[in-house]
Amino acid sequence: MMRRRASTRAAAVACVALLFLIVAASAAAGFKPGVYAGTTDQATEISFKATKLAVKRFSYSVKIECDDDTTREFTGEGAKAPIGDKGRFKAEFVSGDGGTTSIVSGRLKRKQASGTVATEGTLSDGWECASNVGWSAVRQ
Repeated sequence: MMRRRASTRAAAVACVALLFLIVAASAAAGFKPGVYAGTTDQATEISFKATKLAVKRFSYSVKIECDDDTTREFTGEGAKAPIGDKGRFKAEFVSGDGGTTSIVSGRLKRKQASGTVATEGTLSDGWECASNVGWSAVRQ
């Protein structure tokens, strides 16, 4: 009877130790929920809120280069995207006329976030426009 209790107790201690290691490892590789704000490589602003499960309330603008040798501005607001493995997320924004799509991809790590904004589409006047811009942000 004594031997069985000792082995049960040892197994319980091992399980608790393993659980502690798993929780500690995921916390170390995780991120801090909250509001993040930063800039793109074009010196425009980007911000969003990160919860434990998703990023939401995006606000950003990027400059897109068009075939007519002009630069236009694309603004993205709203959207929500789930946070996946290793803090990665991808949110999609579509212009009001449906001609332009912008995808914000990123990764959250501790109190920092970074990624890209890939935007492309056809404007209502028929010109093709596109850009691929890096960004970085920190928890406020």
